[in-house]
Amino acid sequence: MVRLTDERRFGVPVALVCPEFTPARAKEWIAAGDSPELARARHVTYTDLDSGHWPMFTRPRAFARVLADACPPAVQSAVTPQ
Repeated sequence: MVRLTDERRFGVPVALVCPEFTPARAKEWIAAGDSPELARARHVTYTDLDSGHWPMFTRPRAFARVLADACPPAVQSAVTPQ
């Protein structure tokens, strides 16, 4: 079993991709206590990507763009094709 104990983890930015549910619904679940770790995260961005359960297969380019956009600018420039 893995136990996460470092409180700094809540300061790490989180990108929540919502492929089968809306960001509003995800926020409701988190507020209701369904994800206590996410409830404590200080920097959460929500992205609606209507793609079904496997966005990496059904909408790979859109999914890759969402992931790249969630990265800091230095990382974005390293992964963006020229």
